[in-house]
Amino acid sequence: MLALPVQARCAFASLHPAVSFAFFAGALLLCMVFAHPLLQTEALCLAALCYVSFRGRSAWRFIGGLAVLLAVVALVSPLFNTQGETVLFRWWAGRPYTLEALALGASTGLMLAAMMLWFASYHLVMTSDAFTFLFGRALPGLSTVLVMVLRLVPTYRRRIEKLALAHAGIGQGPSEGATLAARVRSAGTVLAALSADALEGAIVTADSMVARGYGLPGRTHFALFRWERRDSVVLMVMVGLLAAAVVALVLGDTTVRYFPAIVVPPVGADVLVGVLCYGVFLLLPTAINLGGRLAWRCSLSNM
Repeated sequence: MLALPVQARCAFASLHPAVSFAFFAGALLLCMVFAHPLLQTEALCLAALCYVSFRGRSAWRFIGGLAVLLAVVALVSPLFNTQGETVLFRWWAGRPYTLEALALGASTGLMLAAMMLWFASYHLVMTSDAFTFLFGRALPGLSTVLVMVLRLVPTYRRRIEKLALAHAGIGQGPSEGATLAARVRSAGTVLAALSADALEGAIVTADSMVARGYGLPGRTHFALFRWERRDSVVLMVMVGLLAAAVVALVLGDTTVRYFPAIVVPPVGADVLVGVLCYGVFLLLPTAINLGGRLAWRCSLSNM
């Protein structure tokens, strides 16, 4: 069976970087602003669905880890926050473990898990090339620094793995059952080699940037991305859904109080419209990815 290309597996990633960045900025902003349990649950489920549409089955391990994080945040919150009138039980030194603090912890966990899922999808879509293209002309220095910082950890993790494997291949790695001192010496050797490699890479990068005229006035820019009609359509749909969701949720009552007792306002027509528009807005990347896969399968069947 033919493997799906990137454009079919991640059709949303093939959109213009401005459209992708606008979506994730709106999703993250609304995720932080609106703390209604219904909206938070909706954001978490659709963020997980979006991440699965990008990563497939490999996404479930990360989602499972976030589920554990959500449970830990919810259960640990009442240990430090003793407010609330509904005491479930008392623990060390008679400190109350309240239902209200547990509900607030669950709300915080939902928000954190949803934001981490959106950031994970953002990392898959907004590559260093897309980020540099979007902000390189306006903020060349800042965009370069941000790209280098964002790729620092994954790049050097891969280099560490390669260096450790190379040392083990020439017999200089720690043998099985080696002592702690031997493992520390081996790690120090890998760290020294990594430092030398990082310094050499920085010099090469600096020389390359100077040779290409980085920072000089009048220099040209190579663009990998072009604005197309579909970008305009998707952006207009996004702005319309986002504006409708914000207006409806602002007009409706979405303020939840947790102390001294949990007070959840009734869900009116305004809130329902906001929830619907918000859900359709968050569902756009998943729908576009599924549409790209379906179009690719149909094109294969017609060959």
